[in-house]
Amino acid sequence: MDLKMKIQNREVAVDWENRTAVSSLMNKLSSKKKISMSRSGSRQVGNLGISVPRNDRAFIAQPGDIGVMNGTYLVFFMEEDDVSCTKLGHLAGVSETSVKNMLSPGALSVELYEA
Repeated sequence: MDLKMKIQNREVAVDWENRTAVSSLMNKLSSKKKISMSRSGSRQVGNLGISVPRNDRAFIAQPGDIGVMNGTYLVFFMEEDDVSCTKLGHLAGVSETSVKNMLSPGALSVELYEA
């Protein structure tokens, strides 16, 4: 089984990290998980509604990186950002400009599901 993601009803490719948080997220998905995201500066943030194991570390997030903050908040990074969170993965095959265009609206709908 693979963890899949849709942003605004469009499937996007993600290079998922090999982390406990990712496998825990997959295990906790009994069906599609819809997440309402809202813009906060150069980030899109949404409550997962579940908690996943934390492996927080400081790093420089790149446009398209995906993380979890506090074990419960899904975060997309639109710009380079000095953060401390658990990195889940990165939007694959998407340019920095495309990342900004895809994530720029004030509110986004995200779906996570297994395939």
